[in-house]
Amino acid sequence: LRSLLRGKDLFDELQKRYEELNQVYREVDQKNKELESLNGLKNQFLGMAAHDLRNPLNVISNFSQFLSSDLAGQVDEEHLGFIDNIQKSSESMLNLVNDLLDISQIEAGKLNLNLARVDLQDVIVHNMTLNRLMADQKKISLTFQCKSDTTFSVVDAPKIDQVLNNLISNAIKFSQSATCIEVVLDQRDEMLVLSVKDQGQGIPEHEIPQLFQAFQKTSVKSTAGEKSTGLGLMIARKIVEGHGGKIWVESKSGHGSTFTFTLPL
Repeated sequence: LRSLLRGKDLFDELQKRYEELNQVYREVDQKNKELESLNGLKNQFLGMAAHDLRNPLNVISNFSQFLSSDLAGQVDEEHLGFIDNIQKSSESMLNLVNDLLDISQIEAGKLNLNLARVDLQDVIVHNMTLNRLMADQKKISLTFQCKSDTTFSVVDAPKIDQVLNNLISNAIKFSQSATCIEVVLDQRDEMLVLSVKDQGQGIPEHEIPQLFQAFQKTSVKSTAGEKSTGLGLMIARKIVEGHGGKIWVESKSGHGSTFTFTLPL
């Protein structure tokens, strides 16, 4: 009888604990739903704010650029410097706003890909042309090597161009003058592999895991004071993963970095 009573007490205790655990699960589920709703509102607000800021910033940037070229020789160097600072600041803010718009759309599940068969070699050459001016200013050479028999993939070309621009411009920002940045297109199995290799400062090993997260920056500083939002690599990761590829970095402090991503053939 005592054994039966002890068994019943144990059963009752287990039943009680089970009900308490279920209650905890229900509360956690409710909190998750609330967090999901709040995150959706945050993305909506972020997108609206960034969208409303983009137009006036575009106006400021364009007009300051016009003033800079139109007033050359008519105003003194100090005032031209003021206009130049306005332009650079507005461009920096515009880049941040565009990144915030990308993040809000991606987190809201709105990574819309307009897929088409694209020659990645053309995308790479075009992007390198756009970045060559910034590289030339720092006496950095940009080279491209194609090791793949095929260069075609079904992708959203502007978004892959955005990934490439982030990787190449970052390599330029964090590299010293008179160094080389090499872009390589290769093939492994059923994937095209694109790498951007620099001879820059490298990244401390313990900081690498945080690279592809939002608003994360390493202790490595740009070599000419260039600005960074801390959002570009996260956006790049989301775009690459949306195409069914992967992105990663191999780096050692003081020995440069190689950023690599894959895309399906």
